[in-house]
Amino acid sequence: MGTQGDRIFEITAERGFPDPWLSFGDSLCDEAALSTELTRAITKARKEPADETCAEVTRVFEAKKANLRRCAGILDQVLSDYDASGMWEVLDERASRLNIADVLETWGRTQALHPFPVVLKSLEFNWGYMKEHGVRAFYEMTRGYVSRLQENTERWHEAWNGEVATGVVDRITSIECDLASIEAPMHCDVCKKTITALLYLDD
Repeated sequence: MGTQGDRIFEITAERGFPDPWLSFGDSLCDEAALSTELTRAITKARKEPADETCAEVTRVFEAKKANLRRCAGILDQVLSDYDASGMWEVLDERASRLNIADVLETWGRTQALHPFPVVLKSLEFNWGYMKEHGVRAFYEMTRGYVSRLQENTERWHEAWNGEVATGVVDRITSIECDLASIEAPMHCDVCKKTITALLYLDD
C-alpha cells in the first residue's frame, strides 16, 4: 500500500501545490486566522469600549469579508476555466482510478496525531464525494460552502452592530460564528491536497 500516495508525495515535494488551489487553500486558512483576530478585537472592544477599539473590529470584519470574496472569485474562475478546457472530464477519470485507501495510508503516517484524525476524514470525504458525484459537483458544493461562510460573517457583523447599538453583549452569536469560521481550513485547505492528488496522479 501507499504506492499512489508515495508517488503523489514525491511530485508534490518537487513542485508544491499548484495555483489556483494553493491560493484558495491559503485564503481559507486566512478565514480562520481572521476569525481569531476578530474574536480578540471584539473581546478588547467589550473590555475597553472606545472609538479606536470599535474601529479595529470594523477593520477586521471588512478584511474577513474581502478575503471570502476573493475565495469565491477563485472558485468562480476555476469553474469557468475548467468548463472551457474540458478539465473536469480529465479529473473525473483520474478520480475514478484514485485508490483512496492507498493515498490515505501515506497521509496517515503523519496526520493521525489525534484519535479523531480530522484531516484524514476530510480527505476521505472529499475523494469519496468526487468519485460519487464528480469533481465539478464537489467544487459546486464547495462554492456553496463559501457562500454560507459569507452569510455567517454577515450574521456576525449584524450581531456586533446590534451589540454596539444596544449595549447588550451577544456572546453566543460570536461563539457560533467563530466556530463556523475556524472549521474552514479543515475543508478548504485540505481541499488543495485533495485536488493535487488528481492533478499529479499520472505524472
